[in-house]
Amino acid sequence: MPADLVVDANEPRAIHDRLVELGVRAVRRKITPGDYVCGEIGIERKTLQDFFASLIRKRLFEQLRRLREAYPVALLILEGDLAEISDFKTPRAIFGAFAAIEIDERVPILATADREQTAVLLSVIWKRQSKVRMEYGLRHKPKTLTLEERQRFLVEGLPSVGDVLARNLLEHFGSVRAVFAADEAALRQVPGIGEAKAAFIVAVLGAKYEGRQRRIDAGDLEAGPHDR
Repeated sequence: MPADLVVDANEPRAIHDRLVELGVRAVRRKITPGDYVCGEIGIERKTLQDFFASLIRKRLFEQLRRLREAYPVALLILEGDLAEISDFKTPRAIFGAFAAIEIDERVPILATADREQTAVLLSVIWKRQSKVRMEYGLRHKPKTLTLEERQRFLVEGLPSVGDVLARNLLEHFGSVRAVFAADEAALRQVPGIGEAKAAFIVAVLGAKYEGRQRRIDAGDLEAGPHDR
């Protein structure tokens, strides 16, 4: 069954309703950071005016770093007519921010003209994620694995860890054993691993195995992986 596309309660109701019309399993609830969550993907939506205001107030890059720490994949949807950038007083600053986000922060920017296009784009992302999950499952294991692939496969078994985070963890610690032995403070040093995610990983690794008697998930912690 495909995962829900979570829409932040502060996002326009019209986008949520359009998503439902497009056949998306969309649910509204308060989430942070981000405005939309689709599986491992955290998405921030900004209109051109919001983007410029966040840039002036120096909040933009902090918001994107929080998004990147909370989710294995972070995306920025920029909504509006890009031709209007020329009307701003400092168009070069905006283009510079685009470059920094894409290159330095490694957060892709996807542009839409309006809320309708934003809803359509989100539906495409949701359907793509659902198709990948149905065809391959959350962790697809090929019949033959190289040593590197086996190492990544093991680390990807950790909660909220996909291919990118598995690579980051292995490159940082050097071995699977070292990753599994790391404490919260050490895990937080890895790009993409925030405080809540580090705590969740340590909790899972340290939990006593009780077979089918108990299921541990983010709800067992005081703060889930998407809480502030």
